[in-house]
Amino acid sequence: MQQQYSKQENSKDFEEFHNIEELKELFILNSINDGTSFQKVIRLGGDHGLANQLKSHLLKGIDSEAQVQENRIRFGNNDPVEKEPAKLWELILECFGDTMLQILLIAALVSTIIGIINEGIKTGWTEGATIFLAVFLIVSITAGNNYLKERQFQQLRRKLDDGMVQVVRGGIVEISIKEIVVGDILQFGIGDIFPVDGMMIQGSQIKVDESPMTGESDEIKKLPYNEMSQQQMKNSKDHHHYSPFLISGTRCLDGNGYMLVMQVGQNTIQGQLKQLLNQDNPPTPLQQKLEGVAENIGKLGTLVAILTFIALMGHLLIDVFIDHKHGLLTLKSLQLIIEAFMIGVTIIVVAVPEGLPLAVTIALAYSVGKMKDEQNLVKNLASCEIMGGANNICSDKTGTLTQNIMQVTALWIENRVYQNQEINITSKISKQSIGIMSESICYNSIANPTKDRDTNRWTQIGNKTECALIELSDNFGYKYSNYRLNDRILRQIPFSSKRKKMVTAILNPQNQTIRIFSKGASEIILAQCFRYISNNGTEVLLDKTKKDDILHNVIENFASQSLRTIAIAYKDLEPQSQAIKGFVNAKAHVHQINEEEIDKDLTLIAIAGIKDPIRPDVANSIRQCTKSGVTVRMVTGDNIITAQSIALECGILEKNRAQSEFEVIEGKKFRDLVGGLINGKNEEGNEIKVVKNMQIFSKISREMKVMARASPEDKYLLVTGLIQEGNVVAVTGDGTNDAPALKKADVGFAMGITGSDVAKDAADIILIDDNFSSIITAMKWGRNIYDCIRKFIQFQLTVNLVALFMSFTGAVILKQSPLNAIQMLWVNLIMDTFASLALATEPPSIKVLDRQPYRRTDQIVSPTMYRTIVGASLYQIAILTYILFLLPKFIDCSIPQELIGQKYPHNVVQMSIFFQAFVLMQVFNSITCRQLDYHTRNPFANFCNNPLFWIVQTITVIVQVLLIQYGGKYVKVSHLNLFQHLLCVAFGIGGIIFSILFKFIPEQFCQKIQLFREEEIKTEKMDDTLTSKLRRKSTMRLHTSQRSKHDLGSMKKMSSDKL
Repeated sequence: MQQQYSKQENSKDFEEFHNIEELKELFILNSINDGTSFQKVIRLGGDHGLANQLKSHLLKGIDSEAQVQENRIRFGNNDPVEKEPAKLWELILECFGDTMLQILLIAALVSTIIGIINEGIKTGWTEGATIFLAVFLIVSITAGNNYLKERQFQQLRRKLDDGMVQVVRGGIVEISIKEIVVGDILQFGIGDIFPVDGMMIQGSQIKVDESPMTGESDEIKKLPYNEMSQQQMKNSKDHHHYSPFLISGTRCLDGNGYMLVMQVGQNTIQGQLKQLLNQDNPPTPLQQKLEGVAENIGKLGTLVAILTFIALMGHLLIDVFIDHKHGLLTLKSLQLIIEAFMIGVTIIVVAVPEGLPLAVTIALAYSVGKMKDEQNLVKNLASCEIMGGANNICSDKTGTLTQNIMQVTALWIENRVYQNQEINITSKISKQSIGIMSESICYNSIANPTKDRDTNRWTQIGNKTECALIELSDNFGYKYSNYRLNDRILRQIPFSSKRKKMVTAILNPQNQTIRIFSKGASEIILAQCFRYISNNGTEVLLDKTKKDDILHNVIENFASQSLRTIAIAYKDLEPQSQAIKGFVNAKAHVHQINEEEIDKDLTLIAIAGIKDPIRPDVANSIRQCTKSGVTVRMVTGDNIITAQSIALECGILEKNRAQSEFEVIEGKKFRDLVGGLINGKNEEGNEIKVVKNMQIFSKISREMKVMARASPEDKYLLVTGLIQEGNVVAVTGDGTNDAPALKKADVGFAMGITGSDVAKDAADIILIDDNFSSIITAMKWGRNIYDCIRKFIQFQLTVNLVALFMSFTGAVILKQSPLNAIQMLWVNLIMDTFASLALATEPPSIKVLDRQPYRRTDQIVSPTMYRTIVGASLYQIAILTYILFLLPKFIDCSIPQELIGQKYPHNVVQMSIFFQAFVLMQVFNSITCRQLDYHTRNPFANFCNNPLFWIVQTITVIVQVLLIQYGGKYVKVSHLNLFQHLLCVAFGIGGIIFSILFKFIPEQFCQKIQLFREEEIKTEKMDDTLTSKLRRKSTMRLHTSQRSKHDLGSMKKMSSDKL
């Protein structure tokens, strides 16, 4: 390290900082911009004073391990801020915390005891074993899925935390990023992302991309503290573009140097943002709707269970006090009471829809796997279904709509314009012109982009404009690395905002002439040219008429396409010219030429039009979003002209149409009009952030498509207001500055390749390929998830209504439930677990994108669904009532000869037919429930698009037949003959025929049918509902889970401990 540090007067008294908060204040962006932070550093003793207070040295760094440990204890370590993932046993215990599962386990125990008392140990355990099997299925699917999901994204969060850096600790040493401590002298170079906050103490030509933190795409020049001190002495006031402060999460574009580390871990700007993102998630729209549906189903089931128990108790009292069959305080009475209780519990087991959250979990888990294949990596399962209702997408421009890389899309060379792919057709351009242009680009640049050999993908490091030109020359076969470290470079005058051009002088080895390459702002370079390269590489005189033609038809034409124009030119200094006469050393001669004279009288080679290109499928994706009823809004830090041009190109704004007042608006104007955010209260009285002037906001939001010059606060304000209006909002972004809005939104999308670590942490879904069009995939699967849940509810409501009606009827009239406990639990598995697998894994149809998104206020059970439910229920109740009371009058239902004398009731065949018909009608009804389309009457539409559905139904039928034929003493049934089996199949087929006929009832007659009220359950009341107490509080509902609250409390405690 060279000794380039500022000198401090040893006798001068300086301030001392007393806590970490004072160091944090140095990195507040506004304080950096207005110079407050720099003045504070001066008062603290400058770079020397700060290093001394941090027990470090500007040359030696921290030179002892003991001091490293002391600083780590005093200022904290650089561990990433993240939640500790739950262990598998914790997730399993969480599942067993579900009251529904506890009831199932109690029922299993009671069933086992009763079975052993009645039938002995040999067969008495079967009922309990069936219940334990149901518990095992629910726990294994739910806990296992959550465990794998958490482990997967733990690795994702840690991906960027495994790097190595070089620090000065007596000498240069390499350590892990996690081992950095406050006071370290950290070495950095081109392309590095700063892992900590600090102040530059040495460096040259440092340029930083702060867009991940500030949203501004301009390069920010950084100066070491000593150079800043010299500027202070000259009364310079430009602190924003020349500051020594380096912020975590930003990237070094150019230069190299050393920084004094001042903030690590959660105390850095990046770390503080991560802590803010560690907050509870609100309930999803579907969860709130399902809570209302489940509440009503649960209430009905509980009521029927109570009435059934009362009816059975009434029969018991009649037997005891009227018929005097047995005494009240006898073992027989106790057994009947326990059996009545078992029937009531079994009805609750069937009625309370524990299969509803299971169906959601299976649908989401299935969708997550498929979405990953389509470039959507889902972090938050619930975000999948939310996308089904998303009606607003607020998208960042750079890195989301555009590729975040500069690219040459237009090229004027040899007096002709080439656009896009034409540029790479070398046969149309002479080799001489390609050669001199490419050599000019390679020599006359300082950017260092890298190219992946496997993917041919470029990583742009350094000036993005130069990177675009270097990629162009690479396409023509010229590698810039072959020209950089070359002793032929005689002199280089870097680009400056004043000169707006860069010049490089080289020694031409062919004829020992000096060649001057110049590139820069097109108007300036054009004015210095007197020749241009025309067809076949010949040089032609450039007169005023031709200059005007190039200015209007090339430069201004490129600019109107939102292209940055760069002119490339050259000239040769001939050996015999007067300029070098008497000079033997060409290098010495070139350095003596005045900067203003060195690049006059140039020959114009080419003019490049450079832009940050729109992603290939963005325009089509936005058209699809519009067709699907989704409004796309672009929120960018670019100026309003560029933003408007990009929006027109990608289809956010319509061409050839007058714009409304607020269709394109700047962030400051938007913020001033709506008044920003204020503290308010929601309906439950909780304090939240709300938009101050919602009336103006609503007017703006109806028109606004583009917000330019937007700050992160503006984006957060927009998302807050849209959600406040009742919209379901998705936000896309790649920078750290996008993170608060990503977290606030209903669904946050981050870019997998160009996205910052903080943005990925905040997002719900990561777009692996950084493609905006992958959002269409999320929309498609989101809407499909909603449809799958509707199909499942349509099926489950039918089974519930029929099972509850028949159980109560049988208990009142026959003094027993038509289905015993084991049969009822088998039905429960069919309508919950099996139906979840069959109906929740339906693949999406492209037609789902042709309709409007579901609104928060839409009923989850539509009138058309009620038509299907009521029709199927009426048919099944009629058939089952016939079997229960009339069937023996028409067919032989006598007990088989081999069962006579065993412990079977006299009507066992009739009850077996009832059981068989009931199950087969549910199988055929599941086929009908696959159709949600209002106009599709054919139940076999899309017959083969879901093999898993048919596998599940086949397994159900096979198991059902085996239970009937061979499970007699376990399931309490009798085997059936062929005619009886075919009769049950006929009843099932009849259900499909009846459902087709029922669909001919005009739809308007179904509008008033509403079996259940769908009240959206508020967040605070979700854990107080009946069904919440009878089922698991899912890990998807993080807003109410105790584990989430505990984690958040631990995070806050850790933060306060470190401070």
